[in-house]
Amino acid sequence: MRNNFFEVKNVDFKVGGKTKVANVSFAIENEGDVICLLGPSGIGKTTILRTIAGLEKIKKGSIELKGSILSSEKNNLEPEDRNISLSFQENSLFPHYTVEKNILLGAERNKGKKDHQVSYQEVIELLDISLILNKYPHEISAGEAQRASLARSLVTQPDLLLLDEPLSNVDQSFKEEIQEKLKKILKSSKITTIIVTHDTYEAFYFGSKCGIILNQELKQFDDPYNVYHLPNSIEVVNFLNRGTLIPAEVTSPKSLENKDLGTITGNFVKPFPIGSKVKLLVQPEDLHHDDKSNLKFQVIDKKFRGTNFIYTLRTPSNKLIPVFVHSHHIHQHEVDEKFGVKRPIYIDHIVCFK
Repeated sequence: MRNNFFEVKNVDFKVGGKTKVANVSFAIENEGDVICLLGPSGIGKTTILRTIAGLEKIKKGSIELKGSILSSEKNNLEPEDRNISLSFQENSLFPHYTVEKNILLGAERNKGKKDHQVSYQEVIELLDISLILNKYPHEISAGEAQRASLARSLVTQPDLLLLDEPLSNVDQSFKEEIQEKLKKILKSSKITTIIVTHDTYEAFYFGSKCGIILNQELKQFDDPYNVYHLPNSIEVVNFLNRGTLIPAEVTSPKSLENKDLGTITGNFVKPFPIGSKVKLLVQPEDLHHDDKSNLKFQVIDKKFRGTNFIYTLRTPSNKLIPVFVHSHHIHQHEVDEKFGVKRPIYIDHIVCFK
């Protein structure tokens, strides 16, 4: 049986004696994989990173890296002996060193330890910080300080890289470019990484797996596609905020009925007995625009997203349903107009909850 590269087993993550996230288990299968942890502020994501780095101890479960125990009830490897790099969301640079010296701290220590070396110059260019190398932390912006901290973590060549909201202070116009380059360097250098973020799209872009942390629990740990299209609980649906739940009744192994939408067919992710009263998840991509349809609802909001619009429709029973439409569709609707929904309604993955 092949061991996972990194594994958390039944750990209670605590800070100041208070449990932030209980009985957590997840694994990173291969060296170089990137996973992301999502959840609201204050839920315990940073506590998880601090504990993995060795800054907080555990009294239950174990944390293992490359087959060796880092933390358990009986053992605790000191942070400096873990070869784990933690990049905090806030400025963690040493104020009395220049940016360049901050970045180079620790790089020599691990030089030659990994087959896939991270190029110092590549990292500087990647993060566009060549012009601030001779400046001190108090002389640069929050976004520049965050990128410098990230650069330091990358050149340290860690066995495990922990990033706490790594791009939260970076301008939106620059963020996507950095995301693309950062993903490339993590992959080419085989740097195993855990990223904490509040940005769902960032998590879906970086992570081979995403973990959703809510109400002191790791609610779901799965492929990004499954987290989005196959959420395993109402809590995850509400957190992602990418759809709405409407009442329905199961009418056959492949259909259900809603009084506003009528008959909906498709494939149930989880089977329910005929006659079951359920809550059906309707995501923006599930319904389709059709001006000729006799099924029409009032538009109460329209959001332009560049490549698409998201229309919010109000049904006769006062439910609000989002519908995705490409931005080049011929007939754009305004608020208070009627919007046609194509029939018959077919949803490939029917996700329901009791």
